[in-house]
Amino acid sequence: MNLSRVVVFVGLALALVSSAAALAQVSGDATRGKTLVESNACFDCHRIDQRGSRVGPDLSDIGTRRTPERLQQALLEPDEEVLFENRYVRFVTKEGATITGRLLNQDALSVQLLTPKEELKTYMRASLRDYTIVDKGLMPSLRGKLTDQQVADIVSYLSSLKGQP
Repeated sequence: MNLSRVVVFVGLALALVSSAAALAQVSGDATRGKTLVESNACFDCHRIDQRGSRVGPDLSDIGTRRTPERLQQALLEPDEEVLFENRYVRFVTKEGATITGRLLNQDALSVQLLTPKEELKTYMRASLRDYTIVDKGLMPSLRGKLTDQQVADIVSYLSSLKGQP
């Protein structure tokens, strides 16, 4: 790696740290955050209590599992940490159909997944031509789509979710 690349890399790293520090200075409002979650298609994939889809991670108790900093990172850089249980699979059947869904279980003979329509499906490995575990998550980054204040509001709301007692 030459010196100019190192300088550019360090500059980008400092800019990201500076941006994260600035965002951390913004105080969030959980009520506004809840409104944003409800109005930005989050429930198309996520579930909170009894509302929403089971396709993405359940957020009902996310405030007990993630720090505000990790929640912020998940909103702005969602591909940085995709837990194995939230990975998607993509495969092609021998007939040529492409199938995607959240991986639920797999063994030597079959693969079980939850489709985007929340259908539980099982496919025999012998009927598959191609099988891939997707490295990246399906959640889009909110960077540039929401203001720093809106991100802080969502983080505040998600941090308040502690699940049912």
